[in-house]
Amino acid sequence: MVRPLLLLALLCALALPETAWAHARLLRTVPGDGTVVGKAPTGVRVFFADTVRAASGIKAIRNGGGSVLDGKPRVVGGRTLVVPLRSGLGDGDYTVLWRVQSEDGHTLAGVLAFGVGAGRAPPQAALSADNGPSAQDVVSRLLFFAGLLTAGGAAFFRFAVGRVPVRLMLGAFLLVLVGASGMAHDVSLSTRFGIVMAVAAVLSGLGALFAAVAPVFPRLEPLPFVVGLVLLPLPTLAGHSLDRGRPLLEPAVDFLHVAAASFWLGGLVALGLALMSSGDRAPMVRRFSNVALVSVGVLAATGVLRAFGELRSVEQVWSTGYGRLLIFKTALLTVLVTIGWLNRYRLIPRLSLEGLRRNVAVELALFVGLVAAVALLTDLQPGRDRVARAAAVELKGPPPLPTKGMVVQARESGDLAVALSVRPPGAELVALGPDGLAVNGLSVKIAGVAARPCGSGCYGSFGSFAGKVVVSVAGRKLVFRFPARARSASALVSRATSAFRRLRSVDYVERLASSPRDKVIADFTLERPNRLMYRIHGGADGIIIGTRRWDRTHGGRWVPSPQDLTPQPEPIWSGHFTNAYLLETTPTTYVVSFFKPTGPVWFTLRLDRRTLLPRSLRMTAAAHFMTHRYTRFNAPRKIKAPGVVR
Repeated sequence: MVRPLLLLALLCALALPETAWAHARLLRTVPGDGTVVGKAPTGVRVFFADTVRAASGIKAIRNGGGSVLDGKPRVVGGRTLVVPLRSGLGDGDYTVLWRVQSEDGHTLAGVLAFGVGAGRAPPQAALSADNGPSAQDVVSRLLFFAGLLTAGGAAFFRFAVGRVPVRLMLGAFLLVLVGASGMAHDVSLSTRFGIVMAVAAVLSGLGALFAAVAPVFPRLEPLPFVVGLVLLPLPTLAGHSLDRGRPLLEPAVDFLHVAAASFWLGGLVALGLALMSSGDRAPMVRRFSNVALVSVGVLAATGVLRAFGELRSVEQVWSTGYGRLLIFKTALLTVLVTIGWLNRYRLIPRLSLEGLRRNVAVELALFVGLVAAVALLTDLQPGRDRVARAAAVELKGPPPLPTKGMVVQARESGDLAVALSVRPPGAELVALGPDGLAVNGLSVKIAGVAARPCGSGCYGSFGSFAGKVVVSVAGRKLVFRFPARARSASALVSRATSAFRRLRSVDYVERLASSPRDKVIADFTLERPNRLMYRIHGGADGIIIGTRRWDRTHGGRWVPSPQDLTPQPEPIWSGHFTNAYLLETTPTTYVVSFFKPTGPVWFTLRLDRRTLLPRSLRMTAAAHFMTHRYTRFNAPRKIKAPGVVR
């Protein structure tokens, strides 16, 4: 049984990554993680790109307190998890741990924290979620593929090459049974994955029964091998190649890839057992050599097709974990093919069975190393699936917020606020109308590639987005520039905020527009500790000193009014921010971008590298397109109360 166990490597090596069973993709949550709301919500909604079912273990708590769940969580519309909360929640911080199960059998979990009560600091989650594969998941997955590919390959060997000991099939079916049972232990039988695992368990049990009684009833000897062949389509049936929107030929390519891996690798195990026995094995070796040659060709061709389907750019071969695993697999495959070439053209003509035994052992050892890597990458996402939200149907409601690790920028495009968020290998564009609502149904291209809906007002694409990125939104073109490597700028923004607040005074020119037709330009002066003055070009003027305010129209008289005390100088970007990254560095300047969930608002800030004081600012929000050009710092005081007030 040593040889069948070593087949663990053979099986998973080329079948696992290409038939990866990806998770359902999280689109967004309402309320968003880290947000503060004025009124307590009655429930939390979690939106996904694929069909999900509520899983056990969902929690909702008041941080430092008890549960605030109000009933059983449920899924609405197949893709939205609703976690009901008790009515009348008081001010405070709350954490929700959500857990769902997707059609592919995976359980996905996450946490979000939100605060209730205006003016609160951003909350921190008091619960945690673990999405990593457990030891049971890894072992079950390996056993399942080990048994399936061994059974399928040995069956093909039996009918096309030569005799195979039926005890090998018994061991393979037991591996499938144990692996399928482990993977389906907490999976609903109503999911496609659950159904396939149940079928696999039944077939493997039946095959094990046939293999056990075949020595007693020789006429039944072909039956376990027939069952072994029937198992081969199961990975394709359970995987995502049958999802809606996938290419029509993808299931066939996926099946051929698994079958070719099985015929070569499972056949190699059967050959290894045959070489251990006595007798003339030369004819069998020659026949298997022909089968292996065809299998390797099919395996390579379908592997290339699968790679093109899962990776959307050449850069993703080395920029994603999935691509790097493909490189690793290709290198090992090259070594294995080299050994196969030596077997076919050097050892077989000489009938060197001892050399063949040695090379088969080396091949199995190589696959053992490969399977160890694959076992640790069971959660690896192909490049295409990392932007799976791009294939999701449009949702109503606010657009999804940028996730952690995304570099964000925004621009004015006609009446729309357009924000582009990039995190390799994907990008998301969000469009907001003048009313602050998400705009759906736009024609959007990102770097020349048509984007697809990824939520309300969201358009996703896939590719390489370093350097100049041209975006087309409803025919209007915008140009963004993104760094090849994102570096966090959170500390820079915090230090710039502190440097701004330490100033005695600030002068800047502001341009504020709500559309291409409506804009105002104004001169602002901020003075410590609580003074502000503005002058709108061709419009009104205003002065604020402590709790007093004066306003006048162009050339008119000053009109006094009360004013809330406002500390100055205060930067317009102050407050909670996320997704701060360095866009550009020159000998004199830092350029940073970041996002404020409240609004939402996007900022791009150009800072003096020595002082960290701003040189210019761009702020983008719905119907609120603002730029600042900073002209002076720490000038002599000039804000005074008007001489005559009526």
